[in-house]
Amino acid sequence: MSVATGEKGRDLEDLETVQFVASALFDVSAEKIGRLRTAFEKNGVFYNDISDLYESIKHTAIGRNDLPAAPPGEVRKIFVAFTSNVRFYGSVNTDVMVAFLERLATEPAVDAMIIGRTGKVFMEGGDGEKSTKPMTYLSFEADEPTKDEMQIFLDRVAAYDEVHVFYPSFVNVFSQQVASIDITHTAEKGTPEPSGEEIDYIFEPELPQIIHFFETRVRYLLFQRVALESELARTAARLFAMNRAQDRVGEEIAKVRHIIRKDMESFNDLRLLESFAALPKWKT
Repeated sequence: MSVATGEKGRDLEDLETVQFVASALFDVSAEKIGRLRTAFEKNGVFYNDISDLYESIKHTAIGRNDLPAAPPGEVRKIFVAFTSNVRFYGSVNTDVMVAFLERLATEPAVDAMIIGRTGKVFMEGGDGEKSTKPMTYLSFEADEPTKDEMQIFLDRVAAYDEVHVFYPSFVNVFSQQVASIDITHTAEKGTPEPSGEEIDYIFEPELPQIIHFFETRVRYLLFQRVALESELARTAARLFAMNRAQDRVGEEIAKVRHIIRKDMESFNDLRLLESFAALPKWKT
């Protein structure tokens, strides 16, 4: 075998290894996405019911002038970029960071936090120089946070009136987009004419305490939903990326095999010519 063919043989082995890894990640993502979609849909129904109940309770509190007075001073805001710890998710982490920094540039007075190692690496690279805003960082053990890890995050942002989380949102298997949500439900606070139905009951404990409970609980549920949808979007992005990777690697393998076959044919032709060239010597 020629030196060129030997090099191409090693290239072929490397490409086949990449193809095997891409195929394995594709299979794992395909299995995982079904479980995540089911959990996401169930979580959505539960959250919508809780949200409707929360809105009705707040409507009742407004009607009874029983909402706690807002504390004096400026509203404290924090923007949070929710990225993953590992890669192989296509461009979803970069997209989140770009949207996060663009929004941060429009409101320089807010605080900023980045969750996940890929977001931190992004800021430490050339793209991170676009923002001189001080950042705080938080990293979970895995890309799917545990209940304790979610509570750690919520404790760190508990003092903020608004907590805007930027995260990858699931559209379908082929398309993901960046979404943002205020997990404090600020958009509904102080609404003059809320759409919820007023509940004509005697509440125990008092309405302000019930609202405080709901506001705390809604933060947890919303962030739980963000974490679940983010993992669903990342898994879908990985599925699509690995599918494209398999196609590209398959094309490269076909090219390398074609080159190896041509090299082998040329090598065999050369040996045949050498054999024919040696015939006159044997005749003499």
